[in-house]
Amino acid sequence: MKSTVLRLATTIGLFSIAGAAGADALLPVTNQSALARSFALPELGSATLLAPGANEFRASLDWTNEFATDVNPKGLPKGAIPDESVTLDGETQRYAWNWRHGLDHGFEIGLQLPFFVTNGGVLDGIIHNYHDALGFQDGGRGNAPHDRLLYNYTKNGQTLLNIDNSATEFGDVQLQGGWQALPNLALHAMVKLPTGHSDHLTGGNLGSALWADYDPFSGSQHWLGFVSAGGSANNTGSVLAEQQHRLVGFGGAGVGYRVTQPFALIAQFYAHTKLYGDSGLKPLRRGGLQGAFGGRYDINPHLAMNAGFQEDLITESSPDISFHLSFVAH
Repeated sequence: MKSTVLRLATTIGLFSIAGAAGADALLPVTNQSALARSFALPELGSATLLAPGANEFRASLDWTNEFATDVNPKGLPKGAIPDESVTLDGETQRYAWNWRHGLDHGFEIGLQLPFFVTNGGVLDGIIHNYHDALGFQDGGRGNAPHDRLLYNYTKNGQTLLNIDNSATEFGDVQLQGGWQALPNLALHAMVKLPTGHSDHLTGGNLGSALWADYDPFSGSQHWLGFVSAGGSANNTGSVLAEQQHRLVGFGGAGVGYRVTQPFALIAQFYAHTKLYGDSGLKPLRRGGLQGAFGGRYDINPHLAMNAGFQEDLITESSPDISFHLSFVAH
């Protein structure tokens, strides 16, 4: 825990030195599931690109706790081998450093460098007690060992995925570009480079994405928002390679309201089509839908803070909970 606090403090410190910021982007989040890292799923909501010569820097932390388990078919006699079983149980701290730079003629380039700390974590007991206190179902979390790291998938008696070792390493670097097609519409492209490692579920395969971000509240003093849609194409990686969907559609929408001039409340949604196929298990056969809720605070004219959390609105298709914190400057 001490090392986590130190990393976060260092990130904030370096970022504050970098200087300056805040366009009216909403929460920069996406599906933080370990099995989603093989896919190019970009952050959405940047409908207004930077002016020529302008720079934006962002440092972020997404702290995610994931638990899902399923067996198919149900109700097998004792001792029988099921056709499929899956356990997705782990915790990840994802640190990311982003840079964007405005070019002439409405163009923009950008870079994202992610860094992962994956382990059993510390949140399992807290989440179980929260579910228990409010009478929520926890999908078997209470019967599983707390603070365990285990990503396991078996099919027809074969183990196709079994990862139980923690990791501290870089993920897939993202190169981005954008064009301001209209004052409130931006077109984006992204390439995800295979700099992560599939044996630790931090990426490791090539992917690309194209999408559009539209701002329906352009010019408003109080309302922020976006509507986005796009698709990605991904090389087959080594994580459940025969079941990966190479083409994935995604989209999202968000709205924010400035309660005061420096503070805005935010709600947004992110959806994508199925990432894997040929499975009867919920974590693999479902598309994803996440809801994010939080706020943005403009610390000064050059520095803003985003904070919030993200939940799985389609259960077991994405992590139970992910906490987001980011600082944006330019």
